[in-house]
Amino acid sequence: MRNNLSSIYRCRISLNGSRLSDEFYANVKKVSSVRTANTYATQYEFVINNLGTNDLENWNIFLAMPRGSSVTDVWNVELSRDDREDLVITPVNNNMTIKARGNVSFGFTIHTRRAYTPSALMLRGFKTMPPGATTASRLIIVLLIIWGAVFVGVLVARLNSRSYRERQKTDIKIILQSMNTFISFIDAKDPYTRGHSRRVAMYAAEIAKRMHLPENEIQNVYYAGLLHDAGKISIPDAVLNKPGKLTDEEMSAIRNHTVAGGNMLKQLSISGVRETALYHHERFDGLGYPEGLRGDEIPLYARIVGVADSYDAMSSNRVYRRHLNKDEIIEEIQKGSGNQFDPAIVVYMVDMINDGYVNVVKMETADSDDGSDRLHLREEDIPGLYMGF
Repeated sequence: MRNNLSSIYRCRISLNGSRLSDEFYANVKKVSSVRTANTYATQYEFVINNLGTNDLENWNIFLAMPRGSSVTDVWNVELSRDDREDLVITPVNNNMTIKARGNVSFGFTIHTRRAYTPSALMLRGFKTMPPGATTASRLIIVLLIIWGAVFVGVLVARLNSRSYRERQKTDIKIILQSMNTFISFIDAKDPYTRGHSRRVAMYAAEIAKRMHLPENEIQNVYYAGLLHDAGKISIPDAVLNKPGKLTDEEMSAIRNHTVAGGNMLKQLSISGVRETALYHHERFDGLGYPEGLRGDEIPLYARIVGVADSYDAMSSNRVYRRHLNKDEIIEEIQKGSGNQFDPAIVVYMVDMINDGYVNVVKMETADSDDGSDRLHLREEDIPGLYMGF
């Protein structure tokens, strides 16, 4: 009873300062480093901190390792390798549990051919119920919550359904007006990408709809698409609009817009928006930036927006080139399937190109010659269309 499990917990924890979890965070300390003619031998000490109210039992950690690396001088944990030759870290008896408000520490020496510093790890374990949570009390609480939720839900549905829907529409309109005001500053910095964020948002929301994601997630994907390039406001105009080849320093400034956007959106409570701004230039094969995430490590919204963003870039005129035609774009997107893009998302993007949905978006969001707004769909209602309003 005391160790009854509450849930399975999985979390990616950054080791370079990006705080992505409110419950767990990690510190890594370089204890010593020795370089020989052929190898680097670096001893690291890791500390996993649990800020939550639940203990984490039987935990393990997955750490990506360079090919040809080896590990020695292990303390407080046991090590093995998975199918990808990444490191699997499991606790020994004395640190099997990461106590609530507590921490565990461990360490080892990593031998690599080149200099290597761990940047992130995946933590998995089993949360336990808080002390005193007996079966009877849990059952009573669950029944009361279910009864209360049903009662309140029926009451609200009968008395306030219409006013609730109107308030929801108003909230959506206010949110979108605020977001559009912000992205208009980005459009003003780069006239070649005018309307880019709105188009990406519509493409991304349609992909989410075709993937049969829940309605609230479709709406959040739309918001994430609108704000994915928020960090570009930090890029100097001379760099953003430079027609020639960028220097290494200028390219670094361009790439840094993902981190800048993630920092700017830290306080935004809409799920997935900050992560999309931070990770929409990660690649499925792990060769993207800023953190080199790969596969399912990349948040789903970021994978969706990444494909939509690339399509709009290829189909729009830019300061350094003309747009590609339909066949060229499909060829490039399919060529990137499995390395740059998630193959499961590429299918939906290609279908949208072939069935003409992308052309409808471009027509609906195009500016007329006299500068008037030709948007036939009111933009504040676009998420509402996906939500069934």
